[in-house]
Amino acid sequence: MTTDKSTTTNDPIVYINGDWTYQSKATVPFMDSGFWYGDGLFETLMVNNGHIFRPHKHLARMHEGMNILKIEFPVPEDEVIALMEELIRRNSLDRALLRLMCTRGTVPGAPYRYEGPTNLYIGLRYADPDPDFPVKVLFVQQKDYPVGRMVPALKSMTYLGNMLAIRDALAQGAFEPVFIDHAGVITECAVRNIFFVKDNVLHTPDTSLGILAGITRDQIIELAGEMGIKVDFSPIRADAVNGMDEAFITSTGIGIYPATWDGFHDSDYALTNRLKEAAEAQFRNETGMG
Repeated sequence: MTTDKSTTTNDPIVYINGDWTYQSKATVPFMDSGFWYGDGLFETLMVNNGHIFRPHKHLARMHEGMNILKIEFPVPEDEVIALMEELIRRNSLDRALLRLMCTRGTVPGAPYRYEGPTNLYIGLRYADPDPDFPVKVLFVQQKDYPVGRMVPALKSMTYLGNMLAIRDALAQGAFEPVFIDHAGVITECAVRNIFFVKDNVLHTPDTSLGILAGITRDQIIELAGEMGIKVDFSPIRADAVNGMDEAFITSTGIGIYPATWDGFHDSDYALTNRLKEAAEAQFRNETGMG
């Protein structure tokens, strides 16, 4: 298969359960458990300068989830990384988002009796350009959406409530929704984590609330420790957010975006920008850009 960049940009080459094919020709088995039941997990990994950022951390999180779901990973970790690197090579990728997916398998009958091989898929999408900063978030009641909170949280394929919430937020001119639980406590965004700053202390929801421990979230917490910034995981009440000094959202796909909302005062985002610069420098260093 020949692959020039102009071709693969419009129709990238993807990995479908053992085979390489163009995305336009890719098919998923009809009885795949991920398609039928959402019975599978995924990871989104950032590629920069042709290198994957922290692949072992993503795979460690995926392994933890698969152990909980009792799904066997189909190939060893070094082989998964080799497959992702091969996808990067075949598509001549410089900067993109990889999507790694693993489902219980192609299940011919009752899924709870299935003991066969799992299915593995690797795809990609190109990263969107940065929007104008700060981005607007919209606080929404979690009870209004079919969102499940699992402890520990799993990066499962069941994202129904999250997708509905983000569509509603976009329709109202916001970049991302932020969920408020039944107790009036902030949990997380639809597809991202959220941080607040008050008096130079970093506040972010705790994973005990059923939020996903994001890879970028962990990176920010690590950097904060190195920079002598205190991190507080105490519950953040929705009625307290207007009194915060700064806020930002994070994910693998965006890094750090300063955030605002209706009713929030102007901010210079001083601590946000310090963390953003430090995270981007670390990202460049770990992906071979010095």
